[in-house]
Amino acid sequence: MTRRGLLMACLAGGASRLLAGCQPTPSPASSEVPRRDVTAYLIAEGWHTDIALPVGAITGSSRSLTRDFPNAEYLRFGWGQRAYYMARQPTPGETLRALFPGPAVLLVTPLDRPPAASPGSTRVFEIGLATAGFERLADYVWAAFARSVDGTPRRLADGPNPGSVFYAASGTYSAAYTCNTWTAEGLRVGGIPVNPSGVVFADQVTDQLQALFGTPR
Repeated sequence: MTRRGLLMACLAGGASRLLAGCQPTPSPASSEVPRRDVTAYLIAEGWHTDIALPVGAITGSSRSLTRDFPNAEYLRFGWGQRAYYMARQPTPGETLRALFPGPAVLLVTPLDRPPAASPGSTRVFEIGLATAGFERLADYVWAAFARSVDGTPRRLADGPNPGSVFYAASGTYSAAYTCNTWTAEGLRVGGIPVNPSGVVFADQVTDQLQALFGTPR
Protein backbone atom coordinates (compact mmCIF):
# COMPACT_ATOMS: atom_id res chain seq x y z
CA MET A 1 0.00 0.00 0.00
CA THR A 2 1.01 3.65 -0.43
CA ARG A 3 1.58 6.24 2.27
CA ARG A 4 -2.22 6.63 2.39
CA GLY A 5 -2.42 3.34 4.27
CA LEU A 6 -2.41 4.98 7.66
CA LEU A 7 -4.65 7.84 6.53
CA MET A 8 -7.16 5.32 5.32
CA ALA A 9 -7.22 3.59 8.68
CA CYS A 10 -10.72 3.05 9.93
CA LEU A 11 -10.12 4.85 13.22
CA ALA A 12 -8.34 8.05 14.07
CA GLY A 13 -5.58 6.85 16.35
CA GLY A 14 -5.67 7.70 20.01
CA ALA A 15 -8.81 9.83 19.74
CA SER A 16 -10.85 6.81 18.71
CA ARG A 17 -9.57 4.81 21.66
CA LEU A 18 -10.50 7.67 23.96
CA LEU A 19 -14.06 7.86 22.62
CA ALA A 20 -14.75 4.19 21.94
CA GLY A 21 -12.81 2.79 24.87
CA CYS A 22 -10.27 -0.03 24.97
CA GLN A 23 -12.27 -3.19 24.82
CA PRO A 24 -10.82 -6.67 25.43
CA THR A 25 -10.39 -9.01 22.51
CA PRO A 26 -13.50 -11.21 22.17
CA SER A 27 -12.93 -14.91 22.50
CA PRO A 28 -13.53 -17.04 19.38
CA ALA A 29 -16.90 -18.74 19.47
CA SER A 30 -15.13 -22.08 18.92
CA SER A 31 -11.79 -23.35 17.67
CA GLU A 32 -13.00 -25.48 14.77
CA VAL A 33 -11.46 -24.17 11.54
CA PRO A 34 -13.18 -25.21 8.26
CA ARG A 35 -11.42 -27.31 5.66
CA ARG A 36 -9.37 -25.37 3.14
CA ASP A 37 -11.01 -25.45 -0.30
CA VAL A 38 -10.38 -21.78 -1.13
CA THR A 39 -7.89 -19.32 0.39
CA ALA A 40 -9.03 -15.80 1.23
CA TYR A 41 -6.95 -13.20 3.05
CA LEU A 42 -7.31 -10.85 5.98
CA ILE A 43 -5.00 -7.85 5.60
CA ALA A 44 -4.27 -5.77 8.68
CA GLU A 45 -2.59 -2.42 8.13
CA GLY A 46 -2.26 -0.22 11.17
CA TRP A 47 -5.76 0.33 12.58
CA HIS A 48 -7.49 -1.04 9.50
CA THR A 49 -8.40 -4.49 8.15
CA ASP A 50 -9.42 -5.58 4.64
CA ILE A 51 -10.58 -8.82 3.05
CA ALA A 52 -9.06 -10.09 -0.21
CA LEU A 53 -10.67 -12.75 -2.40
CA PRO A 54 -9.35 -14.71 -5.39
CA VAL A 55 -11.22 -13.62 -8.51
CA GLY A 56 -11.27 -17.11 -10.00
CA ALA A 57 -13.33 -18.45 -7.09
CA ILE A 58 -15.98 -15.70 -7.13
CA THR A 59 -19.29 -16.92 -8.56
CA GLY A 60 -22.92 -15.88 -8.57
CA SER A 61 -24.12 -12.29 -8.52
CA SER A 62 -20.86 -10.96 -7.09
CA ARG A 63 -19.07 -12.17 -10.24
CA SER A 64 -20.44 -9.13 -12.08
CA LEU A 65 -18.13 -6.88 -10.07
CA THR A 66 -15.07 -8.52 -11.58
CA ARG A 67 -15.89 -6.93 -14.95
CA ASP A 68 -14.60 -3.64 -13.54
CA PHE A 69 -11.23 -5.28 -12.90
CA PRO A 70 -10.53 -7.49 -15.94
CA ASN A 71 -6.86 -8.16 -15.17
CA ALA A 72 -7.12 -8.76 -11.44
CA GLU A 73 -6.23 -12.10 -9.88
CA TYR A 74 -7.43 -10.94 -6.46
CA LEU A 75 -9.70 -8.17 -5.22
CA ARG A 76 -9.06 -6.40 -1.94
CA PHE A 77 -12.12 -4.96 -0.18
CA GLY A 78 -11.96 -2.23 2.46
CA TRP A 79 -15.10 -0.85 4.15
CA GLY A 80 -14.87 2.47 5.97
CA GLN A 81 -16.26 5.90 6.80
CA ARG A 82 -16.90 7.62 3.49
CA ALA A 83 -15.55 11.15 3.95
CA TYR A 84 -12.50 10.08 5.93
CA TYR A 85 -11.62 7.08 3.76
CA MET A 86 -11.91 9.05 0.51
CA ALA A 87 -10.02 12.13 1.70
CA ARG A 88 -6.54 12.59 0.22
CA GLN A 89 -5.43 14.30 3.41
CA PRO A 90 -8.13 14.02 6.10
CA THR A 91 -8.73 17.23 7.99
CA PRO A 92 -9.12 17.28 11.79
CA GLY A 93 -12.85 17.79 11.25
CA GLU A 94 -13.12 14.74 8.99
CA THR A 95 -11.11 12.72 11.50
CA LEU A 96 -13.47 13.68 14.31
CA ARG A 97 -16.59 13.05 12.22
CA ALA A 98 -15.29 9.55 11.48
CA LEU A 99 -16.03 8.65 15.08
CA PHE A 100 -19.76 9.33 14.69
CA PRO A 101 -22.37 7.48 12.61
CA GLY A 102 -22.14 8.27 8.93
CA PRO A 103 -22.30 6.79 5.43
CA ALA A 104 -19.85 4.08 4.42
CA VAL A 105 -17.74 3.44 1.36
CA LEU A 106 -16.01 0.41 -0.14
CA LEU A 107 -12.54 0.64 -1.63
CA VAL A 108 -11.83 -2.16 -4.12
CA THR A 109 -8.20 -2.66 -5.13
CA PRO A 110 -7.17 -5.12 -7.86
CA LEU A 111 -4.12 -7.29 -7.18
CA ASP A 112 -2.14 -9.39 -9.63
CA ARG A 113 -0.82 -11.73 -6.94
CA PRO A 114 -1.77 -12.87 -3.44
CA PRO A 115 -1.51 -10.17 -0.78
CA ALA A 116 1.84 -10.09 0.95
CA ALA A 117 3.03 -8.58 4.21
CA SER A 118 5.21 -5.48 4.04
CA PRO A 119 8.20 -4.53 6.19
CA GLY A 120 5.99 -1.92 7.85
CA SER A 121 2.73 -2.47 9.70
CA THR A 122 0.98 -4.74 7.20
CA ARG A 123 0.15 -8.28 8.31
CA VAL A 124 -1.53 -10.89 6.12
CA PHE A 125 -3.46 -13.95 7.31
CA GLU A 126 -4.22 -16.77 4.90
CA ILE A 127 -7.78 -17.89 5.63
CA GLY A 128 -8.76 -21.35 4.45
CA LEU A 129 -12.48 -21.62 3.68
CA ALA A 130 -14.79 -24.38 2.58
CA THR A 131 -16.33 -23.67 -0.82
CA ALA A 132 -19.75 -22.95 0.68
CA GLY A 133 -18.19 -20.65 3.27
CA PHE A 134 -16.28 -18.75 0.61
CA GLU A 135 -19.48 -18.25 -1.37
CA ARG A 136 -21.21 -16.88 1.72
CA LEU A 137 -18.30 -14.50 2.33
CA ALA A 138 -18.37 -13.31 -1.29
CA ASP A 139 -22.13 -12.76 -1.01
CA TYR A 140 -21.57 -10.81 2.23
CA VAL A 141 -19.10 -8.51 0.49
CA TRP A 142 -21.42 -8.11 -2.51
CA ALA A 143 -24.32 -7.17 -0.23
CA ALA A 144 -22.24 -4.30 1.17
CA PHE A 145 -22.34 -2.42 -2.15
CA ALA A 146 -25.00 0.26 -2.59
CA ARG A 147 -26.60 -0.15 -6.02
CA SER A 148 -27.65 2.14 -8.83
CA VAL A 149 -31.15 1.84 -10.28
CA ASP A 150 -29.88 -0.76 -12.76
CA GLY A 151 -28.55 -2.92 -9.93
CA THR A 152 -24.85 -2.22 -10.54
CA PRO A 153 -22.51 -1.02 -7.77
CA ARG A 154 -22.55 2.78 -7.52
CA ARG A 155 -19.08 4.02 -8.38
CA LEU A 156 -17.99 7.22 -6.59
CA ALA A 157 -14.37 7.90 -7.57
CA ASP A 158 -11.02 6.42 -8.44
CA GLY A 159 -9.12 5.07 -5.46
CA PRO A 160 -5.61 5.97 -4.28
CA ASN A 161 -3.81 3.04 -5.91
CA PRO A 162 -3.62 2.13 -9.62
CA GLY A 163 -6.93 0.65 -10.78
CA SER A 164 -8.63 0.97 -7.39
CA VAL A 165 -12.19 2.30 -7.13
CA PHE A 166 -14.37 3.74 -4.37
CA TYR A 167 -17.98 2.52 -4.38
CA ALA A 168 -20.90 3.65 -2.25
CA ALA A 169 -21.55 1.14 0.51
CA SER A 170 -24.54 0.10 2.52
CA GLY A 171 -24.49 0.24 6.28
CA THR A 172 -23.45 2.96 8.70
CA TYR A 173 -19.94 3.46 9.99
CA SER A 174 -19.41 4.62 13.57
CA ALA A 175 -16.90 4.32 16.40
CA ALA A 176 -18.88 1.29 17.57
CA TYR A 177 -19.15 -0.36 14.12
CA THR A 178 -15.90 0.00 12.21
CA CYS A 179 -14.08 -1.60 9.32
CA ASN A 180 -12.86 -4.21 11.79
CA THR A 181 -16.39 -5.07 12.90
CA TRP A 182 -17.29 -5.45 9.23
CA THR A 183 -14.37 -7.77 8.45
CA ALA A 184 -14.93 -9.86 11.57
CA GLU A 185 -18.60 -10.36 10.68
CA GLY A 186 -17.59 -11.35 7.15
CA LEU A 187 -15.17 -13.98 8.39
CA ARG A 188 -17.85 -15.31 10.73
CA VAL A 189 -20.31 -15.57 7.83
CA GLY A 190 -17.65 -17.49 5.89
CA GLY A 191 -17.38 -20.09 8.64
CA ILE A 192 -14.30 -18.84 10.50
CA PRO A 193 -14.94 -19.15 14.24
CA VAL A 194 -14.23 -15.55 15.17
CA ASN A 195 -16.46 -13.58 17.51
CA PRO A 196 -17.40 -10.17 16.02
CA SER A 197 -19.20 -9.02 19.16
CA GLY A 198 -17.46 -5.96 20.57
CA VAL A 199 -14.85 -5.80 17.80
CA VAL A 200 -13.78 -2.21 17.10
CA PHE A 201 -10.02 -2.34 16.62
CA ALA A 202 -7.84 -4.33 14.23
CA ASP A 203 -6.05 -6.27 16.95
CA GLN A 204 -9.39 -7.60 18.18
CA VAL A 205 -9.64 -9.40 14.84
CA THR A 206 -6.00 -10.36 14.41
CA ASP A 207 -5.62 -11.72 17.94
CA GLN A 208 -8.45 -14.14 17.24
CA LEU A 209 -6.99 -15.16 13.90
CA GLN A 210 -3.57 -15.68 15.39
CA ALA A 211 -5.08 -18.03 17.96
CA LEU A 212 -6.68 -20.01 15.12
CA PHE A 213 -4.05 -19.89 12.39
CA GLY A 214 -0.80 -18.90 14.06
CA THR A 215 1.49 -15.98 13.31
CA PRO A 216 0.65 -14.15 10.06
CA ARG A 217 3.16 -13.98 7.25
